Amino acid sequence: MTDKWGRRLFKAGTVALLVLGLVHSLSLIRERVPANDTERQLLGLMSNYKFNLMGSARSMSDMLRGFSVSFMLGALGFALFDLLLWGERPGLLKRAALANIIWLAAMTAVSLRYFFVIPTSFLAATLLIFVLTWLKLPADATS
Repeated sequence: MTDKWGRRLFKAGTVALLVLGLVHSLSLIRERVPANDTERQLLGLMSNYKFNLMGSARSMSDMLRGFSVSFMLGALGFALFDLLLWGERPGLLKRAALANIIWLAAMTAVSLRYFFVIPTSFLAATLLIFVLTWLKLPADATS
């Protein structure tokens, strides 16, 4: 089995992870603008009401921002991992693709439950690319 398509798919998955992380980073620089008084009150409470988390005063907005940054860093971290590996032998790429599949499957499951259609579709499409990568790449030959 040739690994040409597997390598192409691995690179496509890597690019998809980069795009996912970069597109998500745009949400971090955008100011939330309330559409009505109820949203204004909600955003005010989320930002201004602080609660004690093991000695640290944090708001719900702080928590959501932290999880959002973590999501972005996860996507960019896996993309960097893949960038460093994409010239390696097919068996190693296959194992790296499996690591991506496991992470993306978990993130897609979380996204289906808690997020909306855009991040879910990005995650599902990237998961599909890495599943195809894993199917196309040959395993290392045993000695």
